Amino acid sequence: MSQTMEQLQLIRGLTLWQPWAGLIANKIKNIETRSWGTNYRGTILIHSAKRPVYQSELEPFTEYISDFDFTQDLGKIVAIAQLTDCILMTEEFIEQQSELERLCGNWQPGRYAWKLTQIRKIDPIPCLGKQGLWIPPKDLIAKLILDQLI
Repeated sequence: MSQTMEQLQLIRGLTLWQPWAGLIANKIKNIETRSWGTNYRGTILIHSAKRPVYQSELEPFTEYISDFDFTQDLGKIVAIAQLTDCILMTEEFIEQQSELERLCGNWQPGRYAWKLTQIRKIDPIPCLGKQGLWIPPKDLIAKLILDQLI
């Protein structure tokens, strides 16, 4: 993925609890649902928060995640994707989503659907996350460039 230096400076990170970060990394979840919208479009690093994974949160996804161990990737970047759209949810839009996608998020009219494309799972990279969209450290961006991940 060849990007200009200006584009690289615009990369953002998004921290999610597990199993949701892993569901994105494993291409089970393609839309992140949020209470807030964003005008940002571009490369986004999917970061798994350090918060523990609770068994009750895994239960709805059991048939889809039997081969995944979400406890290994806490506090790490687990995927790179492109955030291509941010859609205000309506009843009609929600009904158009697959049952699995609806299972993987908080789907209510008035919330936002962040459409993720070109999702690529990567070998997890330790990193501190933050709330909201955050700017990754320059050394992390340098590592991703050297590893030819961005």
